[in-house]
Amino acid sequence: MLTVGVDIGGTSVRAGVVDGRGSVLDTSRAPTPAGERALEDAIVAAVEEVADRHAVNAVGLAVAGFIASDRRTVRFAPHLAWRQADVADRMSDRLGMPVVLEHDANAAALAEHRFGAARGAKTAVLVAIGTGIGAALLLNGEVFRGAYGVAPELGHLRVVPDGRPCPCGKNGCWERYCSGTALSATAVELLAKHPGVSTVLAREAAGDSRAVTGRRVAGAARDGDPLAK
Repeated sequence: MLTVGVDIGGTSVRAGVVDGRGSVLDTSRAPTPAGERALEDAIVAAVEEVADRHAVNAVGLAVAGFIASDRRTVRFAPHLAWRQADVADRMSDRLGMPVVLEHDANAAALAEHRFGAARGAKTAVLVAIGTGIGAALLLNGEVFRGAYGVAPELGHLRVVPDGRPCPCGKNGCWERYCSGTALSATAVELLAKHPGVSTVLAREAAGDSRAVTGRRVAGAARDGDPLAK
């Protein structure tokens, strides 16, 4: 049996065909668009691209957001357009296959428990650093979801009092200082304080500070830019 796993983050939609041994057989990728309809269109396109090449039976959506306990609804996603959205049912209707939702870090932790670093462990913590910071906790091999189904959300622990605003609605969250988006925010702040230090990023930020992405900062650091480093 082959399934399509789709990782839906703040910057990209990534689909992969996975077999029963956890091997990834094929992939596709596209930028994450704004808006619910555009996002769902991108997911359908990513799934259909790999489904055209493989006989797949089901789809799992790993979402960077708060998932209802029945794994059918996205309650809230800081970096995505969904708000109390019946995503599983809508995507199943469009794709003609069973669709299950899971928090992206929970999905990663379950995969590590079955196939990877946490195999055989009764208790495990996973921290996923990307656009933001996701986290998952396995107790006795089962996902711990907490009282409201969205635990542990370590990325939204407040670590800096009155710190940077976060899309979750709080200020000073851990992911606002240690993630891809945090890397961009820190670079822009440093450019404002030390405009003459950077040989590369300053020119890009002068046109549009949004051009200074985490990926671009990492690339500039590899090229030797002192501020990026």
